[in-house]
Amino acid sequence: MITMDTAQNSNQPIEKLHMLGYGLLSVSDLDSGGKMNVIFQNGIGVSLIQNIFELYKSEIISKRQGNSIIPLDEFTIYIQYFKNGEKSISVIIYMEEKEPSVPVNFPKLFFISKKINKQILSNAPLSKITKIFESEIEIPKTEGVIAIFIIGSTGSPFISKINKNRSNIAEHEVHIGGFISALLSFSNTIIGEETGAKLKEINFGNQQFYIISKSNVIFAFLVENMNSLLQRYMYIIADEFLLDFRKYIKEFNGDVTPFNEFENKINQYFII
Repeated sequence: MITMDTAQNSNQPIEKLHMLGYGLLSVSDLDSGGKMNVIFQNGIGVSLIQNIFELYKSEIISKRQGNSIIPLDEFTIYIQYFKNGEKSISVIIYMEEKEPSVPVNFPKLFFISKKINKQILSNAPLSKITKIFESEIEIPKTEGVIAIFIIGSTGSPFISKINKNRSNIAEHEVHIGGFISALLSFSNTIIGEETGAKLKEINFGNQQFYIISKSNVIFAFLVENMNSLLQRYMYIIADEFLLDFRKYIKEFNGDVTPFNEFENKINQYFII
């Protein structure tokens, strides 16, 4: 019997868990050492996911189902993994602050993971799985960014996000892209050619351009106030853009329309 109280409670918004990030990956080729595939991530970089997997790969493959807690210097990582038949394992990674104001709710975290794995076993579309994460978990956004420019190595603008109150910047969007590209081409002392991306700063008085160059794509962030979360998100944005569009960039024909959807990802991290 459904009472009035029950009906009212069912209409109340879900109290979300506050995490710094989460990711979902699958592990296949279990008999050959394991092959990892990052399905998606939010708030946690691909490189960190790869490092975590390499450290715990043998445990995950041997147990096939279980969980681990990894204390790091700045974060705590929670891993929960599930056996999906005989050929694959689903791994869910959560990242939390080292000393959170509200400790993690372990039963609820495990409940979310079980719900996600149930959808995976039923071959649910990725969009349905990501909606579960987004409805149950909230990651922080950061301020301090005036504009973000993602630019091809030749200066072609792929996508930009500019504060609506900075119309003077929007009017010179193409020129800014060309300027940054030319500057990087002129001097390798700004950003080197190595594959490992480095964050470099160009000072413009009260504002700074922070730039990452990776895989022939330039990521430029015009910043008023830098903070550690903002800096971490810069690298994550670069990783996620390349993860989503690496193949399209290699075959780029001048059509920037597919990049427009990436604005949703920018909005998940930055308040602009």
